Amino acid sequence: MTLFQNLLILQLAAVLALWPTAREASAVEPINFERQIRPLLIKRCGECHGEKEQNSGLRLDARFAAFKGGDGGPVIKSGKSTESELVRRIASEDPDERMPPEDPPLTKTEIELLRRWIDSGANWPETDYDREAARDRRLEHWSFQPLRKFPESLTSDARDKAAEIDRYVAVKLAEHGLQPSPEVDRRSLIRRAYFDIIGLPPDPEEVARFVANDDPNAFVQLAEQLLDSPRYGERWAQHWLDVVRYADTHGFEVNTPRDNAWPYRDYVIRAFNEDLPYDQFIREQLAGDAYDADAATGFLVAAAVLLPGQIGKDEESKRLARQDSMDEMIVGTSATFLGLTIGCARCHDHKFDPITAQDYYALQAFFAGVQYGDRPIRDVAQKERLAAAGKLGDRIRAIESKLQEFEPVAFTGRTVIIDEEDKERVSILKTPNGPGNNPAGTARGYLNDAGSLIRVGNISNGRYTWWNNVPGQDVLTYNPDVAGRFHLWLSWGAHGSGVHTRDARYVHDEDGDLTTTADQRELAMVDQYYQAGISTGTTETNPLWSGLSYAGIVELHDASRLIVRGGDTGTGITADVVVLQEVDESHPMEDISSVTADTSASKSLLPRLREPVNAQRNTERFRPVMAKFLRFTTFETIDKNKHEPCIDELEVYESSSAARNIALASLGTVATSSGNSSETGKHQLKHINDGRYSNDRSWISNKHGGGWVQLEFPETAEINRVVWGRDRTSKFMDRLPTRYRIETSLDGTDWTTVARHEDRVPMGTPYDPHQTLMQNRKSKASSDPTTLIAELEKLTKQKTELETVQTVYGGQFGTPEKTFVLRRGDPEQPVAEISPGVPALFKSPRIPEDTPEQARRTRLADWISSPNNPLTARVMVNRIWQYHFGQGLVETPSDFGLNGGLPSHPELLDWLASEFIASGWSVKHVHRLILLSKTWQQSSFVDASSAAIDGDNKWLWRFSSRRLEGEAIRDCMLTVSGELNLKTGGPGFNFFKSRGGLSGFPPVDNFSSEELRRMVYSHKIRMERVPVFGAFDCPDAGQATPQRTQSTTAIQALNLFNSTFVADRAAKLAEQIQKAMPNDSKQQIGRTFELTFGRQPTEVELSASASVVDKHGLETLCRVLFNSSEFLFIP
Repeated sequence: MTLFQNLLILQLAAVLALWPTAREASAVEPINFERQIRPLLIKRCGECHGEKEQNSGLRLDARFAAFKGGDGGPVIKSGKSTESELVRRIASEDPDERMPPEDPPLTKTEIELLRRWIDSGANWPETDYDREAARDRRLEHWSFQPLRKFPESLTSDARDKAAEIDRYVAVKLAEHGLQPSPEVDRRSLIRRAYFDIIGLPPDPEEVARFVANDDPNAFVQLAEQLLDSPRYGERWAQHWLDVVRYADTHGFEVNTPRDNAWPYRDYVIRAFNEDLPYDQFIREQLAGDAYDADAATGFLVAAAVLLPGQIGKDEESKRLARQDSMDEMIVGTSATFLGLTIGCARCHDHKFDPITAQDYYALQAFFAGVQYGDRPIRDVAQKERLAAAGKLGDRIRAIESKLQEFEPVAFTGRTVIIDEEDKERVSILKTPNGPGNNPAGTARGYLNDAGSLIRVGNISNGRYTWWNNVPGQDVLTYNPDVAGRFHLWLSWGAHGSGVHTRDARYVHDEDGDLTTTADQRELAMVDQYYQAGISTGTTETNPLWSGLSYAGIVELHDASRLIVRGGDTGTGITADVVVLQEVDESHPMEDISSVTADTSASKSLLPRLREPVNAQRNTERFRPVMAKFLRFTTFETIDKNKHEPCIDELEVYESSSAARNIALASLGTVATSSGNSSETGKHQLKHINDGRYSNDRSWISNKHGGGWVQLEFPETAEINRVVWGRDRTSKFMDRLPTRYRIETSLDGTDWTTVARHEDRVPMGTPYDPHQTLMQNRKSKASSDPTTLIAELEKLTKQKTELETVQTVYGGQFGTPEKTFVLRRGDPEQPVAEISPGVPALFKSPRIPEDTPEQARRTRLADWISSPNNPLTARVMVNRIWQYHFGQGLVETPSDFGLNGGLPSHPELLDWLASEFIASGWSVKHVHRLILLSKTWQQSSFVDASSAAIDGDNKWLWRFSSRRLEGEAIRDCMLTVSGELNLKTGGPGFNFFKSRGGLSGFPPVDNFSSEELRRMVYSHKIRMERVPVFGAFDCPDAGQATPQRTQSTTAIQALNLFNSTFVADRAAKLAEQIQKAMPNDSKQQIGRTFELTFGRQPTEVELSASASVVDKHGLETLCRVLFNSSEFLFIP
């Protein structure tokens, strides 16, 4: 063999060595998907994940579904079999994880084939089978389709349009071999209308007038009258509140009160009464803060909820609670407005409707900035109230200006107030037993007693000190440390127990040496059983402050002491505050009897005491004085001189009628001081008279607890008033001067005191400034302060009420949290961040993640309320229809999805929805159409042959009589008995003695007029049905109740016949009838039937009733009629 041949053979061998064997060649042949993979998936996986059944939301026989994956996400990761959940599960050795779970496991060859297919790119050629499987027939569901188109109506007459209802109903009746019932009798028609529209009975006279009125328009006018009644909104709001799960407590384990939930309830009532367009009604409930309708957003947070931290305090529990709270918003919004059960998609794609988990979390993103809680109402009504308050403020200021002439003049002499616990000016001679604490309250002698025209308020610091009484034994001395002639007022602890001495002695020791007695003089003997000025009757057995008792004038030396000495009677003796005020011969004190007709005030003097210093505003009024300079000196501040004193503005007023503030720097007044804490920033000397208030425009001294500020006016002026404050905005209380003096001067050298702190009562003392104004009434005054004060108090109360900002449990809005799609709804397993968007089936684009919080909600509201939304109008007209007929055209009012009912009259439903939108979303328009239709005005008589065909009255061959709701039954009883309180709005009245919590709910036994309002105005406790009427299927607000059940139970009958409430109403009804027509039982029986049934009794009824009344009284007959079907049912 040649060399060339050998080389050729070697090359061929090398090539052959690289060539695969036949077996190896077959292993790498391209995989035929239709021949190898799809049959394998169908055979081994199709039973649980095929066309008919998709466990965990996973389908593996069709391309789109297989790559989409199941509830846990994709199971096939192209090119990466090791990361594919499908391979992991079929190859698992764990029997709890391996798939299929019960059939034999896949063979190694089968597993390897699926691995190779995935690693090679998971090629799945799409076939007609895949395309058909990918087609979501759920999207073709009737409620997701646009409304049918109808010819434009050529009439605006409601009766003509109502005939369309009858036409659509007639078609269905004919299809099922049925005939409509005749028109109901007129008595039943008016009662039906009243019950249906306003939930109350007509009075007998109204019934009689309507029955006798043969005007063809009579019922049209009646319908309008009822729709215009404020009672209409109350009744239809009750229906709406059922749907949204409204209650006044949180529910669940805590069930604490929501004290400010009621503004939302009132908003709903008002919206129905005003016929607020339904599209706007939607917008306001989702984003009322954008439409001056803050109360409306109570809808967002109406459901029961456990807030983060209420149960679990750990972060995981809080995150779960937050998810639960947002779920309630999604569920409430989707069910109420769209009739969809979107909440099912929280953990996995919806089992019935074409709504994915992604859709659910995209909806959640709309509410990512909403938290449960109270929020101030800042709507148009609030703005109007503030404007009205501003107008009242003008009048209040005018009155206050007139009252200035009655302001007390500052007393420039010395005033000494000594409390018995003042360690610096009191000597305790015997060990006391303890204090007697004044009881809380405003009555005379109580802790917050503000005094009266003839009494100073409680300046005792709220307690007195008491000792065992030993006759002649001294227990305490007051040490005034002043010299001169002083008026003296005493006080003590009064108690009606009879223990206190009846003759306590108050003695003046002139030299202060208690060992010498020749200089001692008894000033007063006091009966401590009584309060000051009282000497007969009985005294409360409470530790009371006596009030001040005038003891005359005493001449004091610096060392003089005032002694409290034991009397000859009683076992206890007390001491309390005393007041000394220097005698001013030039301006003697005026007997209080000169300004009051109260005989108990005769020969009585009161100390000249002014209101306590406060941080906001203090007025110093003095007799007119000429001045070029004014100085304010501080000696002590509120914080025991911890800080430097601060004044935000010092105002000085001329005594002329113009009352001009001459202290302003703009008028040329120059300020100087003893020293300033700063020359820049908030606290500068120039701020003391710049005409601007607040801590940010104030002066602060450079000395702790002291310093002075001085004003030099551009020219000498007569002044009589100074006004100053620490912070007129009331934000700061520190640094307030509490001991001070105000002086004036003509030359800046010689100073005269015009006001000082000593004549102000201690801070914290209850004080009524209006009483002081009355005490300063003079006969020469230009006006009587009595009338002015009464008007001022009235206007001030009104202004305060107007300025009070009402809050609503309407949610709090902040920066939206990031929203993630969660695996199986678990907040600990976020999958991917998602932006706000509506379900994909509606083909509406998502909005950007950075969309502000409020804009998110307005965008959602705009989409829901759009005329193009196929669900919104259908759902609402169906609800209206349901409440008129007892059942909707769709029997599942909050589920228009694939698992809900089909419409019985689809064309009628769409026609009503189209009319609703065309009318401007007027709810009352839909009411009119229904009320004026022959279908609604049919008799409720049951024809046997028709009933055999359609026992449930699905095709509307008659009007279905039904029992009134529990709320309406109660309201009707109160109406008939003449007790119904028609007060509207405000916090709810109580059915229970507690308003929330878990301590049980004992029922209220006796109802006042306030509790006899319509039941819609009650304080509704979640998960706790009210006594008696709750048994009549009243929802407990734990879940939404779009349609109430109509049960019949023994407890209903027992409650209605035997309850105290019903018995009381029967007694009231009997009482009013007997009062109106005494001594005529036949007339009484007739009137009872008229009030309860709207008719006279038949002969048989009259005879039976007479027997009952004769044996058991009219009250029993009233109770029987309250329990009759004719009273309880809509006819």
